[in-house]
Amino acid sequence: MMNTHNTEHCTICWDTRLFLIAGCCMLINTVCLWVRHFSGYQMSLLWAAVPAIIALGSCTFGILKLYPRAVSQARKLAIGGACFAVISLASLVLAAMWIFVLSLFGEGITGRPTSGFAILIGAFMISMVISFVFNAMAFLMERVTRHIGLLLLIPVSCWLLMLIVACVKSFEAGLSLDFYTNGVIGVAFLLIAIVITKQRSRGVL
Repeated sequence: MMNTHNTEHCTICWDTRLFLIAGCCMLINTVCLWVRHFSGYQMSLLWAAVPAIIALGSCTFGILKLYPRAVSQARKLAIGGACFAVISLASLVLAAMWIFVLSLFGEGITGRPTSGFAILIGAFMISMVISFVFNAMAFLMERVTRHIGLLLLIPVSCWLLMLIVACVKSFEAGLSLDFYTNGVIGVAFLLIAIVITKQRSRGVL
């Protein structure tokens, strides 16, 4: 009984910590983007890229940590969400390696991104959006977990907006929206962590 309780407590801590890390790092990324773009300070792209990569990786693992609860509510949606989360995580890792190699051994990402990098970012964004949508739908099916589902839709709305702008205008135009959307997404991640903590303390999750 004691081992079961400790294991559950550890899982709860990691659920919360992952979204807290994601939220804080996304807000740090937003600050770095604004400083780099508007202050005139020659800041390396790595200062903005690293917290963004940590944030997106953390929220992906956070989604996977929520899988046991989601699968108990909507099995097919939870499985689909987990699969797309893994795809997005793989795309993110490859994109991160691409940025690090160019930044450390080249001139960094300047001008128009290469087609390969654009494909990785597109694959990440699409699979991440689908993963969040599936999980949001799973949590929306029960009234007691509906707040989590609604909060998961906030990053989805931001990413969809970026995808639409990228398709209508250009890849650069869609990506430039992260000056504004990343702050909203960061707050959403923090709220998800708070809601998870409160619902777990009441025995809902």
